[in-house]
Amino acid sequence: MYREGHSGFNALLYAPVLPLVSSVWSLELALVGAVVAVGVANIPDLDQPLPRLRHRGPTHTVWFALLVGLVAGIGTDLLVPATPVAFRFGFLVGTGGILAHLAGDVVTPMGISPFAPLWRYHVTLEWFKSKNSRINRALLLVGSIALFASLLVTMGLSAVAAQAG
Repeated sequence: MYREGHSGFNALLYAPVLPLVSSVWSLELALVGAVVAVGVANIPDLDQPLPRLRHRGPTHTVWFALLVGLVAGIGTDLLVPATPVAFRFGFLVGTGGILAHLAGDVVTPMGISPFAPLWRYHVTLEWFKSKNSRINRALLLVGSIALFASLLVTMGLSAVAAQAG
């Protein structure tokens, strides 16, 4: 998948989480989660211009997902310090965002080796090529609409709760 496909896919996956997090913890944490989910979507592809890193190498592993999750957890805890679950939530969203990127690459012919270097098993479903512009644009459109609709629902629920309370 290309940038827009990964961003849209992560937005689509996070959309149902936003109102849930807002109702259980806070709108602030839910919004930070949305920024993290979409923000990490393309981090694994930072390996492309680097001469010593093979594309879909170390940055396309579960180990890298855990590392990004750790950084996202720390960042979320710093941004939303009054929420006791902020670190764990940020870790989960950051790790999940990278794993979603990996899932997006598994469906392409190039695939990935998600447990390298411990296990070199290569995974590919070969459903469509990364450069398939229709799928990339469709994912961006559907993901953006889903996340925006989720935000509207969440804001509406927050307004109703504020009037009732």
